[in-house]
Amino acid sequence: MLETKATADQTRRIRLQTIQRRISAIGAESQRISQEIANIEGPEKERLAAVRQERMDTYLQYFASLKEEQGILESLYKPVEAHLEAGSEQEQSLEFSIRWEVELGKWLERGLALFDQRKALPFGDEGGLESVAKSKLFPGWTTGGVDQIRSGMNGFIDALNQAKAPASLRQSATLSALLAWVFDVEHIQLRYALRYNGVELEKLSPGIKGIVLLILYLGMDRDDTRPLIIDQPEENLDNESIFNLLAGYFRRAKKERQVILITHNPNLVVNTDSEQVIVAKATRRAGGLPTIAYISGSLENTAPSLPGIRQDVCRILEGGEMAFQKREKRYALTLTYG
Repeated sequence: MLETKATADQTRRIRLQTIQRRISAIGAESQRISQEIANIEGPEKERLAAVRQERMDTYLQYFASLKEEQGILESLYKPVEAHLEAGSEQEQSLEFSIRWEVELGKWLERGLALFDQRKALPFGDEGGLESVAKSKLFPGWTTGGVDQIRSGMNGFIDALNQAKAPASLRQSATLSALLAWVFDVEHIQLRYALRYNGVELEKLSPGIKGIVLLILYLGMDRDDTRPLIIDQPEENLDNESIFNLLAGYFRRAKKERQVILITHNPNLVVNTDSEQVIVAKATRRAGGLPTIAYISGSLENTAPSLPGIRQDVCRILEGGEMAFQKREKRYALTLTYG
């Protein structure tokens, strides 16, 4: 019996020694593999870190360039704004605006196209992704602050990793495509515009837009004494705007330069105190081009027998004396001129 126990102990001792040798061998092999991984991953980690930093620096450089452009534009506009602020009420209503415009919807649409809609989207749904983008990215995008953009982008990438965004990608979408979308800048740009009474030029009616540009030109070009020719500035404008906005500018401008207007509006002929009115008359000829004749003179020009300048102006621009008097009678206005 003692021999049996001794044999069993010997067997267990041999097995234990064998296991210990295997554990030692496994430990040595594990240490060797870990060293090889470290030797391989060390430079690779450094390379990846350098690539990530380069990508971020390139991304931020775009915003730094826009910020520099914004500063240049503001410095260029500053003398113009000072000139307008010292001008008339209409000129003071003009302003230049520069803002950061972000088309977040288009950017989100491009990103959502990368994800498999049958899987769980990052942050739960489209609204969740939009909410995270607005909280982390939008503040920096709308101000151009480089530090704020860097912090927001790092936070957004961390949030994507925590949401396991790569696992939700379509089979055809790659991690490179995901990063290309995240670091896309096509949806961000500087928008600079001319505003009139707080409304951007492109949103104004064609007529008011023409007035604004004319006011800007006449207001900024006061030292220019060359003749100025303007063709029908009254198009798409009501008479109130013409009288209140345009007539005064032309009265002021004609003191410094010769202003030649082609117009069918009485406010721009009569109420600008025109010093010389030229009336064009066309005579039709059978089978040939019409003959055009011109007569000119001041509004004070009248003729006892033939229509003078005043009569021609009334006929062409007002519809004639009878039409003018009928309108005046219907208005029955009592005006007090100051």
